[in-house]
Amino acid sequence: MNEETFSAARAALATARRDARRVAPLSAAWVPADLAEACRLQQAVAAELGPVRGWKISGVTADQQRQMGVDGPLAGALLGPWVRASGEAFELAQFIWPRLECEFAFEMARDLRGRDAAWSRAEVEDAIGAVRPVIEVVDSRLPAGSPVLMELADALNNGGFVIGAPSAAWRDVDYAGHAMVLRGPGPEGPVEFARGNGRAVLDGDPVGAVVMLANLASMRPRGLRAGDIVTTGSCSGCLPVPGPGIYDADFGSLGTVRIRLLG
Repeated sequence: MNEETFSAARAALATARRDARRVAPLSAAWVPADLAEACRLQQAVAAELGPVRGWKISGVTADQQRQMGVDGPLAGALLGPWVRASGEAFELAQFIWPRLECEFAFEMARDLRGRDAAWSRAEVEDAIGAVRPVIEVVDSRLPAGSPVLMELADALNNGGFVIGAPSAAWRDVDYAGHAMVLRGPGPEGPVEFARGNGRAVLDGDPVGAVVMLANLASMRPRGLRAGDIVTTGSCSGCLPVPGPGIYDADFGSLGTVRIRLLG
């Protein structure tokens, strides 16, 4: 797309995120022509709304990539104005159709700046400082059925992000067997809405998703930076938010992460 069209697409996505409304109608001219253009558009929106606090990765298996119609994993930026610490609140009005996912996320202790040579798994592991239990608020500003490259430009359906306490003993976690339970408000007290475990991500290897992200060409030259949070995919399915209230994701020995959603 030409620069005028690119600027219009950037402005539409940024305004939709700020105002929690859909980009409708979605101009066909705004749909990126290829992966590079989609990443450039995502970066331009992030530069207007940021700062970038971390990343989500999607399409980590061949089956997922086939379903999405892409050749490899994709990375979406987590933007600072929509990141909260555990226990902090979002207004439901900040979202369009919010859904909740429980995930393992890893906090980087040192930089892995983009380079031509691939980062080895050992190098990536040495750069990880902690694992955190997190809740992602999944949301989209796009019409249903929008092209995947447009979803990529819109931060891969990220709406918000809530971060739990860090655990430096991330190497000791049996992710495949490590369970989490999501509870929320019911008529007579908290009720269970979802549960899962780390086997949902690369058959129990969420660290492998961090390695994939570190080596994505789209991450160059920025790369991963100390303090970045990398979230690795849903372990609990995707729960449509039934209403306002307190939602707790209990990760057992890793602690509980809480999101408060205000009506």
